[in-house]
Amino acid sequence: MRAEKLTIMFRFACALFLMLLAALPASAQSPTPVGVWEDASERILVKIVPCGDFLCGKLVWFKWPNDAQGLPVIDLKNKDPALRGRPLLGLTILRDLRCTGENTWEDGKIYDPNDGEDYRARMSIQDDETLRVRVYVLFPIFGETHIWTRIH
Repeated sequence: MRAEKLTIMFRFACALFLMLLAALPASAQSPTPVGVWEDASERILVKIVPCGDFLCGKLVWFKWPNDAQGLPVIDLKNKDPALRGRPLLGLTILRDLRCTGENTWEDGKIYDPNDGEDYRARMSIQDDETLRVRVYVLFPIFGETHIWTRIH
């Protein structure tokens, strides 16, 4: 009889544990970079969204969205003259990032409107829930890491 009670209590405890585990928010189970992120300079916000099997990111806010004449800032430094008139607000700057492991996305590209260049990119979510965006040429060792903070 006592063994039956212990078995019932054990099963109840296991069921309760599984229910609590299932009730955890998805972000507690597996962090995702999908959302809005602020760069360390606090001058831009980037919204990361799924794009098919990859992730991409758009500029959704600027500290200074207009130029001296009050017009929207445009992609003046783009290498392609045909693209120099497009507004930066809403521009896709991150693309082709694919999940390569737990909390890691690689093989992507990032566009820098400051110099009009595309760079290679990889990113990872850290335990402190910051996003580390590695921007580089050829190999990750030849680059720099930007730390972004989740806004939404």
